[in-house]
Amino acid sequence: MSPDTNICRRARLARDPRFDGRFVVGVLTTGVFCRPVCPARPAAENNVRYFATPAAALQAGYRPCLRCRPERANSAPAWRIGSETALCAARLIEDGFLAGRRVTDLAQRFGIGA
Repeated sequence: MSPDTNICRRARLARDPRFDGRFVVGVLTTGVFCRPVCPARPAAENNVRYFATPAAALQAGYRPCLRCRPERANSAPAWRIGSETALCAARLIEDGFLAGRRVTDLAQRFGIGA
């Protein structure tokens, strides 16, 4: 299924993080595909193709951007996109915060409910 071009265009130009991992942007002139949040200069719309997945862009002959690593975007869970609290909590958990502590301690640290 192809992503909606108008939605993708607006998300790409705004670098909207809510769309990260939902589609990738192929650039005809460079042969590279990027995430919609890539910090690279946006390509002209007539040089852009939208793909639902990195695999689709690869199959079409594009190579992944070395700046934004779009081939890794779909591996990010949906809850991580745009949620700084969740990202910080996940880092603490990965660093062993819950070893000897309760989930309620973690929630209290961020001022949220368990």
